[in-house]
Formats: sequence, C-alpha cells, structure tokens
Amino acid sequence: MNVRKSLLSVLAALSALLGACAGRGGAPSDARPEGEASAEAGLSVIGSVSPVYGHTVRQGDVQRIAFALKEGARADSVVLSIGERRIAALDTAGYEYAVAKDHPVGRLIYRLTAYLDGRSESRTGEFTVLAAEAPSLYGYRVRNVFPHDRGHYTQGLLWHDGCLYESTGIEGRSALYKIDLSTGKALKTEPLDAELFGEGLALLDGKFYLLTWQNNKALVYDAGTFEKTGEFGYAGEGWGLATDGRYLYMSDGSEKIHVIDPEGFRRLRTIEVYTDRSKVPYINEMEWIDGELWANVYTTDTIVRIDPRTGVVTGIVDMRGLLSEADVDATTDVLNGIAYDAENGRIFVTGKNWNKLFEISTVKE
Repeated sequence: MNVRKSLLSVLAALSALLGACAGRGGAPSDARPEGEASAEAGLSVIGSVSPVYGHTVRQGDVQRIAFALKEGARADSVVLSIGERRIAALDTAGYEYAVAKDHPVGRLIYRLTAYLDGRSESRTGEFTVLAAEAPSLYGYRVRNVFPHDRGHYTQGLLWHDGCLYESTGIEGRSALYKIDLSTGKALKTEPLDAELFGEGLALLDGKFYLLTWQNNKALVYDAGTFEKTGEFGYAGEGWGLATDGRYLYMSDGSEKIHVIDPEGFRRLRTIEVYTDRSKVPYINEMEWIDGELWANVYTTDTIVRIDPRTGVVTGIVDMRGLLSEADVDATTDVLNGIAYDAENGRIFVTGKNWNKLFEISTVKE
C-alpha cells in the first residue's frame, strides 16, 4: 500500500502476526456495550443477551446463546436468527450453537427477537470464531534470483504464458506491465491516468482486472493488447486481487477478503482472515496457489496461507532476510508481490522498489 500509512498500522499488523505464532491466547481486549437493542413497537422485555462482543470460540466447539428478561417481564416467544436464517425458538436455558470444524472464522452476529401480544423487540449479540489450530510455520529457500525494476512500486504480480505481469502504484507512476523474467525489462507498458493509484492485478478469461487504491475503480484490460475495455466501481479501498479461475478475490486493507463476481463486480460473500488467536489485518497482494490464497501482510516480511472456504490461516511463511542489506537503498519498501507458475510449480516474490525478484520454495519448520 501507500508509504504514507501510519506507524500505528505497522505495529498493529506485527502484533497480530506475533500473536498468531505464539500459540493460543485469550479474547480480544477491546469491548462493546452488552447487546444492541431495537424495539420495533415499543416493547422492552429483554434485559440482556450473551455472548457479546469480545467473546471467542474455536471451530469444533459449542457456544451457548442465551438471554434474560427484565425483572417481571414476560414474552410469548424468543427467536434466535443468524443473518436471514431463523435458527430456533429459545427458552431461558438458551441454545447450544454447534460451531462446525469447518465453520468460517470471524465475527458472527446473532439476533434474539422477543414477541408479546403482537409486538416485538430485537437485541443483537456477537462472538468471534477462531481457528481450531495454530498455523504451520514455514521458512523459505531461494531457487533463483532475477532482476527487477527498482522504480516499480509493486502492487500486483502474476505469471502468464511465459511472462510476468505487474501492476504498480503511486499517482502519476501507476502502470500495467508485461515483463521478461530473465532481464526484468518491460515488454509492454500501459500507464494509468495520472490521478489513479494502481493496486492489485488478476487475469481471468483473457482480461486483466486492476484495482485502484482510493479511486473506487476496477479497470479491465484485454490481456493481449492492453486495451482498456471496461471499468467497475466499488466501495472502500482496493488492495490485493486474485482469482480461482471463476471468481475474483479482493482485499481492502483489513482482515476481509471479498469474493467478487467478475461480470458485474458484485460482492458475493466476505471471508475474514483469522488464526487460532486473532484476526490478521492488512491483507495485501494475493495469489491463488493450489487451492489456497497466499497473501502478503502489509508492513511485514510475512506471507500467510489462507483457506478460502473458511478464512483460516493454515500457514505463515517468514520471509525475513530475503533482500540483502547490499540491495537496499533509500527507495526500498516492503515485501509485496506473489506470482505462481502453475505449470512448472514455481513461486516468485518481490517487493516495492526492489531491485530483485526471487523464485522460492517453502520449508516447513
């Protein structure tokens, strides 16, 4: 992302990942008021609900959802709903919500609705589902080293048909490139408009999809000619972009990854990225590798491996020391950029304003 991100974001990202590596821990330290109420017709009978914000449960466990009526109050019924789905009618014993072993991780918001004499009142509560197990830890081995244009503020990187393709950021310098791997030289260049800050890049069905950071635009290019053929709008920031061959996966700088319909750029669902301890924010450049999403975590020398079905971080790759001190200058920025040559099983990584690009393999610790 942009070099103007604050030191606070750096510390927060590092803290989340250090917590993930340290093993199991407690609930998040922040808290919210207990339950949010919505009296639809003047009814006020629910005194409290549980659990509330800050409570955590792991995949495979059971979470009891309960309520208490105000003193002297009564209700004809109390119904539990999650999203648009009605789960069950509750009594004062509550409801045992079984968190499946493959349950998506992240925040789960539920609603309890009390009914009395044709009137109703709703209260919401929430808890966070964490991964059942700690992620595996990996180191790396350098297989090959290639030149990389130090002037490229790398945002998106991918491999296609024998060449690298790269999107770069910074207003006035953002562009889409086709690059020769052996020389690092651009074979084709398509600059973005000067006011645009280029971001993540994905190739799907002969089209390049290129995000912009805060311009709320996804640009579409013909993969062969680099001719711009379309444009989509979206809310929020654009960071990384990847594809599974059918859908697009878009990060926005938080722990969230949005699954996108490429035809209309509509969000179909949202994945939240968590370990067994905490969320992992600042998900940046991404690549689909053998059924997993591999993602740079902005401000860190870390790649996380994510199960796209659940959002669970299955692995953490420690990339520290990849770029030597001799290759660092005043412009050198963070690790960013992952490309996968599926035919030959090669993984390439680089960074913003790096002078080298590396082919690596991972080593489980």
